[in-house]
Amino acid sequence: MQRTYLAFYIADHGKLLDQIISVIDGSPYSHCELIISDHGNKCYDCISSSYRDGGLRRKNIDMSGSHWVLIPVMCDMGYVLRWFNKRRNFKYDYLALFRPEIPGFYNPVYRLFCSEACADMLELVDPGSYGLKKLYRWAILNSTTSLLNEEPDDLF
Repeated sequence: MQRTYLAFYIADHGKLLDQIISVIDGSPYSHCELIISDHGNKCYDCISSSYRDGGLRRKNIDMSGSHWVLIPVMCDMGYVLRWFNKRRNFKYDYLALFRPEIPGFYNPVYRLFCSEACADMLELVDPGSYGLKKLYRWAILNSTTSLLNEEPDDLF
């Protein structure tokens, strides 16, 4: 296991679709990334499923500025890279926004939402049930730092 970060994108800094995702999810976030490595100067190698990029991808992202929230977590990086290599052609899943709110709702093969992808890479049970709000709460509760003093009920 290795320490890395989940990065959450604050919807207010994004486009209209970011704000719509935030409203549907009930959180201030519209996207998340699992950081694979740090290139320095707040530039990170990340994996996620992105509507801007059409689906699952690995990308270098500049996270300087105030539009990202990073939470330290532990993961098995070997598993993450194997997971990504098996799924690299998966498309973005727009309808997955509703899955955490409606149990049993539509679960397509070869499509992923960002929080579902990150939850699966972190080996969480039932990754399709993780919207951004639920994944953020999990990350806070399982953070590798004790500097976060927020109670889960106070998060949103």
